[in-house]
Amino acid sequence: MSTGEIRSSNILHIGSSSLNELDEKVKALRTINLNVKKRRFVIAREDIKTPAGDVLVPKGGDIDISKVMLLRRHFKGDQIIKTFQPDEGIVLVSDMSTPVGIQFSMDLVTQVMNIGGGAYEAFIDRVDSFKEFAALYNKALFPKLAILGYIPLQPERIKEELAFYQLVTRTDPYIRMLEIMHTQIKPQPLIPRLRNLTISPDDRDSWKRFILEVIAEYTKAYSIEER
Repeated sequence: MSTGEIRSSNILHIGSSSLNELDEKVKALRTINLNVKKRRFVIAREDIKTPAGDVLVPKGGDIDISKVMLLRRHFKGDQIIKTFQPDEGIVLVSDMSTPVGIQFSMDLVTQVMNIGGGAYEAFIDRVDSFKEFAALYNKALFPKLAILGYIPLQPERIKEELAFYQLVTRTDPYIRMLEIMHTQIKPQPLIPRLRNLTISPDDRDSWKRFILEVIAEYTKAYSIEER
């Protein structure tokens, strides 16, 4: 898929949902919001009108289960709705204090940016540590997916990272996480039992698998995730 095709297809589905996707999403969020400190919700980015021009949901209006039922009276399930969610981001946790960390981190940033051909730049954050990542939850927007890259293998640093990782997962048990290893730069994972993937300079398809894994993890419906 070319950069232009990726940009035009909005492969991460940021800022829009089909009516069927909205139905599945709002049902899942009703349960999720009972267990998180950061409430997830979906609002309309523009007035949603009937073909006759009657406003069903005003711009900025909350889309809940009752609103989805109302929309189904007027639209088919594949109708695309322009939406906004506070959890529409990706955060890259990868330390850039050393040359090797800079190299690996920038490779990760470049690959993730290329998913949207630059269109998703505003939705992507990079931080040096889980401590900085935890601070993101003080903002109005927070990520759906965290990608863990390079962390220096220093005992005290690893201890701190694990402590703040646990803080993040307690704050948001529904955050998706993916740890990236590298055969030369980072051969071992930092977080036990975390979903992971290895990049190898000798495997031309490893970055391609990384991109596909990021897309699959980001777009996976909340309702089918295992807890």
